Amino acid sequence: MTSAVDYTAATRNAQTAFTTTLDSWKDGLNSVTDQFRAFPAVGSLPQVDVTEAVERQFAFIKQIVDLNHEYARQLAEVANTLTGVTRKQIESVGSVVREQVTSVSELARNSADTVEQTVREQADQAEAAEREQAREAAKAERAARKEATDKARERYEGLTKVELSEQAAKRDLPKTGTVDELVERLVEADTK
Repeated sequence: MTSAVDYTAATRNAQTAFTTTLDSWKDGLNSVTDQFRAFPAVGSLPQVDVTEAVERQFAFIKQIVDLNHEYARQLAEVANTLTGVTRKQIESVGSVVREQVTSVSELARNSADTVEQTVREQADQAEAAEREQAREAAKAERAARKEATDKARERYEGLTKVELSEQAAKRDLPKTGTVDELVERLVEADTK
């Protein structure tokens, strides 16, 4: 036979578990969000904030638990005034309430797993976008360097070895070597 104290204790335990779970998930999500904020600013990264969705979901679950708690408490009060067969019927309803609390707990656990998976996927997408941007930036940098080198090389096309040696001497660069070596030396000095 189950007493009203058992219903109340079970409901309080469930409520405490939900509150603890909610706080834990909120801290975890805040931690993940803070880690992303520490990354260098990347203009096209999506802003990830699932706190509101988690808060709404757990608020809904908390309301269900509170309703079940109130229902179980009222049943326990009525059960205190009843005897015999009626009391046994009320106890069977109490087991249904316990099952509901268990199913709500299971639902909350599954929802929390889903939210965690979503956060992980979004973090992976953000990381992939950051890597792609880094690749594009490196590619653009290489193209700019090549363009600068080609432009610098054009200045020395058609100059004689003597003219190239004079240019190198003006810059305190070695003035010996082939025409190609002198051009390379001057281009390197221009593009630094």
